[in-house]
Amino acid sequence: MKKIFIDSDCGIDDAVAIMMALVSPEVEVSGISAVAGNVALDLVVDNITRLLGYFNREDIPVFKGASTSLLGQKIRAGGVHGDNGFGDVKLPHTGKTAEALLAPDGLYKTAKENQGLTLVAIGPLTNIAIALNLYPDLKDYIHDMVVMGGAINYGNVTKFAEFNFAADPEAAQFVIDSGVPLTIVPWDAALKAMFTEDDINNLGFEDSKAGKLFLELEQTPMKYFEKIFGGKIAGQPDPLAMAYVIDETTASYRIKSNLKMELTNNTMRGASVTCAGSSIDVIMEIDKGKFSTILKRIKALK
Repeated sequence: MKKIFIDSDCGIDDAVAIMMALVSPEVEVSGISAVAGNVALDLVVDNITRLLGYFNREDIPVFKGASTSLLGQKIRAGGVHGDNGFGDVKLPHTGKTAEALLAPDGLYKTAKENQGLTLVAIGPLTNIAIALNLYPDLKDYIHDMVVMGGAINYGNVTKFAEFNFAADPEAAQFVIDSGVPLTIVPWDAALKAMFTEDDINNLGFEDSKAGKLFLELEQTPMKYFEKIFGGKIAGQPDPLAMAYVIDETTASYRIKSNLKMELTNNTMRGASVTCAGSSIDVIMEIDKGKFSTILKRIKALK
């Protein structure tokens, strides 16, 4: 079983990715850290703790992390995720709270106690950059890192940039340069595996606790993307990355490259540019059928 640590700015697709991890026997969630991104940090912490409580997993420690990017610039995604990050769905609170340790310290402690850990980053990379800076030996305890982030051909916050990397491009560059074995699942993969309203309705989720939550959560992004694409569809970027963590054979097309972040304050800021080299695995496409099979597992969550 693969031990994983999740770093998340818990919005709707983050919640689905976490549910996938909770139900899949291939992985064990050793901890989750919260980073500001889709919504403000306190909402992210609230979403993660409520989600874990909802599925009776209060045993998983949650660590509160960075409230803004390394340079203090903030972008949010309330249009896609709703004001609270959960499409304004309000889960009950079980009383679970974040640990006293902050995210960089919690990640370091967890990695030392679970050497060979896989780090799964599904938000801006601020927490991870800070942790790697504070604890240079952290990379010795991490087996690899899988990141949902970047855009090779098409962005989602600009023509060139994807949200997670654009929210803190300096942090993304620091992590890229850290030497930790890195796989990214960029926005390009999500574009190729969009779920239509029919796709979502055909998952057979109506009669399960987690399935009903999924269907309720997806209403907000579907309405948002309808304004852009003219039809009710929803991307699943973070769940696609989690599917790869659970089963690497879900990757149907990959390339190897180096990446360079655009850090200047212009219209290209936040773009992830491929360049000569092969240090990073870039998963350009995830098999939608295999992904759907893993996604459907969440029906078993109680």
